[in-house]
Amino acid sequence: MQMATAGDTVKKATRFHPWRGWVALLMLCVMVGKLTPVVAQPHPEAGECYYLQRDRPLKVLASEPNNTEGLESVRFFVETADQRALPDATRLDDLKMQLEAADVLYREVLGLTPPLLMPRYQRANFMMVMLRADQVRGGQAYDEVVRSPAVSDCHIRIALGGQVNAAENLTPAHELFHLYQNAHMMFKQGWVHEGLARWSESLLRGGAPVGRPLPTNAEALDVVMQDSYGAATFWQRLFYLLDPQGASLIPKALREMRYHDGSQVVAVSEYHGSAFLPLLFSSLNEAGATLAHQEQWPVYGWAEAEQHDLRHNRAILSAVHHAVSIYMPIAEQPDELRTFMQLIEPMVD
Repeated sequence: MQMATAGDTVKKATRFHPWRGWVALLMLCVMVGKLTPVVAQPHPEAGECYYLQRDRPLKVLASEPNNTEGLESVRFFVETADQRALPDATRLDDLKMQLEAADVLYREVLGLTPPLLMPRYQRANFMMVMLRADQVRGGQAYDEVVRSPAVSDCHIRIALGGQVNAAENLTPAHELFHLYQNAHMMFKQGWVHEGLARWSESLLRGGAPVGRPLPTNAEALDVVMQDSYGAATFWQRLFYLLDPQGASLIPKALREMRYHDGSQVVAVSEYHGSAFLPLLFSSLNEAGATLAHQEQWPVYGWAEAEQHDLRHNRAILSAVHHAVSIYMPIAEQPDELRTFMQLIEPMVD
């Protein structure tokens, strides 16, 4: 979304007759100076709240308040006016349990800052979980703060198939992780955006392998960067090499959570890289801010194509190199990790 700036106004003002140009410019500068203190200006570190001209009819689902701190600002809606299409109480309870468990894992186990507390989402008042009654499964996470004729409060949202069976499907947790990613970084390259989100599912599913060896040459690295969900094995391997001992500290309340069919909500027994991930997210955040400054983009106003553009892989790899170097000095790195770091070192800015 593009908005007129003072610079645009200056250009228009200087189109007057030459002898009047300097006078008009001087008057404009005085006017801008007088208006600045009284015209509301968005905080430079906060994202915008965009108004959606159109939105499908939404019906709020009444729900009992939960005791999970991170999800206290979640509201559930359904895209239907047909009561018969609403998810049954059991599936809705299972869905809420998975989202609550995932949020605790992301906040307490991984140490990530919740989306609503990040600068990009300062204007969001809540997270919307939108159930699409005309879809059985699948999901989508949206990255902007929005409001609409149907929902007047600013919010961020994810959409899920209205009949999703959380006991058999980790799409809700996957899409919630995307909100965490979107709050921390602007990059949406598949190997980062979907690869990391698929990896996050292992925190609930458990049994994740340690992955294939890291790339040792440019061709192998390019294969990873051209991948999407399959890049989860790359991240799993990197996290394993940085944290070979792993951890198994899952809050007792999560270990005891059960879906209505009796299966565990959180089945993981060991995971790797939990202490490294916040550092990686921070490094990717800084890389995005630097790139936005260089390209003269709004910090959170990148064009969608730019967010996906593979030419930014260089900046991403530089951020990965930076995060790894801080987390584990080169002298402590195993040979496989050191070889990979040497491979991506030319990408470092």
